[in-house]
Amino acid sequence: MQSISHLPIHITDLSISYGQKQCINNFNATIYYGSKIGIIGRNGSGKSSLIKILSGIIQPADGSISLTGVISAYVPQLIDDDNTLSGGQRFNQALSQALAIQPNLLLLDEPTNHLDVHNRRALMGMLKRYTGTLIVVTHDTELLNNCTDIIWHVANGGVTVFNGTYADYLREDQQKWSKLTDSVEQLNKEHKKAHQKLMQEQTRAKNSKLAGEKHIKQRKWPTITSTAKALRAEVTSGKKKKSIDREKQIIANELQSIYIPEVIIPKFNLSARVSVSKIIISINNGSCAYADIPVLTGINLTLNGTDKVVIHGTNASGKSTLIKAILNDVMVNKSGSWECPDLRDIGYLDQHYSQLNPDKTAVELVKELVPDWTHAEIREHLNSFLLRKNEEVNIPNKYLSGGEKVRLSLALIAAQVPKLLLLDEITNNIDLETKEHVVQVLKDYPGAFILICHDVGFIEKLHIDMHYKIENGLLLSL
Repeated sequence: MQSISHLPIHITDLSISYGQKQCINNFNATIYYGSKIGIIGRNGSGKSSLIKILSGIIQPADGSISLTGVISAYVPQLIDDDNTLSGGQRFNQALSQALAIQPNLLLLDEPTNHLDVHNRRALMGMLKRYTGTLIVVTHDTELLNNCTDIIWHVANGGVTVFNGTYADYLREDQQKWSKLTDSVEQLNKEHKKAHQKLMQEQTRAKNSKLAGEKHIKQRKWPTITSTAKALRAEVTSGKKKKSIDREKQIIANELQSIYIPEVIIPKFNLSARVSVSKIIISINNGSCAYADIPVLTGINLTLNGTDKVVIHGTNASGKSTLIKAILNDVMVNKSGSWECPDLRDIGYLDQHYSQLNPDKTAVELVKELVPDWTHAEIREHLNSFLLRKNEEVNIPNKYLSGGEKVRLSLALIAAQVPKLLLLDEITNNIDLETKEHVVQVLKDYPGAFILICHDVGFIEKLHIDMHYKIENGLLLSL
């Protein structure tokens, strides 16, 4: 699509805040026509607000943006709450409406969240061909690496601008991280050396003082040279240590701006609930329907205790319906032979975190699963999933961010491992760091899981045993 160019967009001293929370402070940048910008950052960092300001929907707390000659089209995040259309269908409809005005600035917020593989490829092909300016908020690394050439990383109240793909950005950050941590290690050595030198000079001064006192008693003149030298050395050493501390603080500030996700190392509370060889799901000639409308037929699926399965399929093909059928959802009518675990032995995670009681705290939910754990053991367990603060673990779950809810869900799985884990599009709406946390936990998870996910990059990081595809109402082995 050929669009009419716009003048450079100048962002001047832009600030974004929520109440007392300052998300972005004094951001300055220039956007030239044809730029392809990917905005990344943790959930709640201000990304969606930034793109809304650029689209003119909301006004910044401070600062200005020049939009001379700009024809903008904005497609927001879409929540799949429409029973007549799938999330992918709703996005395609909204994108078609946006492109109809022939914009020269296209702004997309998490565009691939609900798209199947076919629609993802179609979207990326269109964005590559799009000649106008593109600004996209996304946690989709494939989209970042293929459709953007500038990264804006929103973090710590600022925006880091990087010319290159997301992969380039990560590579450079890793190099910066290694260089800075090496510098810290060298400064620690210098700090230790300065301290040792100070101790040596203080020892010499003490010995000199004792010798001087002895000379006085013997009516000889005291030698003050060593004492004066020690005092000068102590002053010099003190200055050196202060200089080292200042350098370490500067490096600490630089480290905060680098995007290196903190690693979760889960420790699963194993029990006899997980069995390697025992069959936990056996469906033979099964079918499921809503009322009298058939969705899937001829379902044949067998899972052992540690099988890891991915189910592929286009939007609205019936993937989530199969999950609901395994969960004995009353809205789904089943026929055929279905042998599935008791609901108490199934862990269910979806993108809306419906398994979390919104009115209970993280501590209360863990206590329900493992009542014999002490409060200290519960806090230690939650801490290993990066839930450390009182305001994270002692408030109702409805006030937690999306990333915090995901980490809490993972902590509950690790606390009492279910026989079967059902995961329905859990990577939607979570930041890149939290996505890596999910990967870490699922790679170590000892039980079986069924995963529905359109994120190819995410799936490739897991140890998957079997792939299935739903097509024309049939579950097919790939």
